Amino acid sequence: MDPISYAILVVSDTASIDPSSDKSIQTLKDVFDAPKTSNVQWQCAYTKIVPDNVSDIRKSVKEWAAEKVALILTTGGTGFAVKDNTPEVPSRRLLKGNRKLKIN
Repeated sequence: MDPISYAILVVSDTASIDPSSDKSIQTLKDVFDAPKTSNVQWQCAYTKIVPDNVSDIRKSVKEWAAEKVALILTTGGTGFAVKDNTPEVPSRRLLKGNRKLKIN
């Protein structure tokens, strides 16, 4: 079976200025690379760190979706704030592309 592709998008104003402050990319890669009890294998196709703004998040998700990345993970920051756009951008994209998909 061919590996399933995934991408990691870190959305963080801090990490976009200082990438060394991010620990989530390596942590997520470690989770996906850990020994499995199933035959599923994962391959990290892309990683990127962007500031928390709609256009940067949307651009990355759109590019990776066009590349047929099977799973796009978004992570970053220390919690929700008024300015945060991370959860909304992928949701808008999914709802636009698949009217049957429901996100609560």
